[in-house]
Amino acid sequence: MKTSTKVSLAAIAIVFAGLVYVWPYVKMDFAESASYTEQDKREYEFFTPDVLKNIPRISDDYRFGYSNVSGQALLIYDIRFSGTTDASKINTYLQENGYKRLDACDIAGECWQGNDPKVSVSVGVVPNPKAIIVSVVDES
Repeated sequence: MKTSTKVSLAAIAIVFAGLVYVWPYVKMDFAESASYTEQDKREYEFFTPDVLKNIPRISDDYRFGYSNVSGQALLIYDIRFSGTTDASKINTYLQENGYKRLDACDIAGECWQGNDPKVSVSVGVVPNPKAIIVSVVDES
C-alpha cells in the first residue's frame, strides 16, 4: 500500500472518530428537550446547571429535564423528586446560596431570585402523586 493511501486512510479515520465523538454534543446543543438521570453522564454534565447539580437529593427517585422554549428564548432546567412533598432542605439550600424568596410567583409554589436577574428558581410541590419539582428558568 502506498504511503499516500495510508496517510489518507489515517486522516479519514481520525476525522470519522472525531465526528463520532462530537456528534452527540452537536445533537444536544440543538435539542429542544431532554429527560435524563445523573447516570447519563454526558447529558448531566452538558445540560444541568450548578444550582441543580448541588441541590440536596431529598429523594432517591429523581430525574432531570431540559426544555428550550423557542420564541421566548427561555431555557428551563428541572429536577423532579418523586415520593416527597417536604421542600424544606431545598429552601434552606437556596437561601444559604444567596437566593432570595420572591413575594410573587407565577406558579403554585415558591420562586427564588439569585444574583443574576435573568435566572430564577421555582420550587413546586405536587400533592398527588407526591413530588417536588425545582425549575431553573434562564431568560438569557
